[in-house]
Amino acid sequence: MTYIKNTITIVLLSSLLFCAGCSKDDSPDPKVVALNKQLEALMNEGSSWVLGSTGSVIKDDIDVSSQFTGFNLTIGNKTYTTQNSLGHVWKTSGTWDFQGDNINQIVRDGSVAVSVSHDDNNLTLTFVAGGKSEGARVNSISGEYVFNLVSE
Repeated sequence: MTYIKNTITIVLLSSLLFCAGCSKDDSPDPKVVALNKQLEALMNEGSSWVLGSTGSVIKDDIDVSSQFTGFNLTIGNKTYTTQNSLGHVWKTSGTWDFQGDNINQIVRDGSVAVSVSHDDNNLTLTFVAGGKSEGARVNSISGEYVFNLVSE
């Protein structure tokens, strides 16, 4: 009788351990997957984002694309570089990170909140820039910017 009791106990414990092992969810965190997918899209396979012939820069609902002729944005893993930008709108280089788990919001250089949207080969970045360029009036730079960029 003791033999049967021990056998049943072992079988029950083994079944319990087996079932506990089966319930473990090894799937990746969906938030992490979404952040990685967005990071990959922003990095654009190492290609730059440019104005091109179809892009634009809008400041306070006014097209200011001519001030950004040749603008080029290269996004790396939490870094970026630009060419042909106004310094108080985009620095030559800097850092960025996602704002928490929000894949559509990044924080550039620790303080500039940027809304992000993209589809296929288009990237739209919306943010408010402040400050002024050397010798410029504050109002000439400050405002809401919408960069509509295309993949190079």
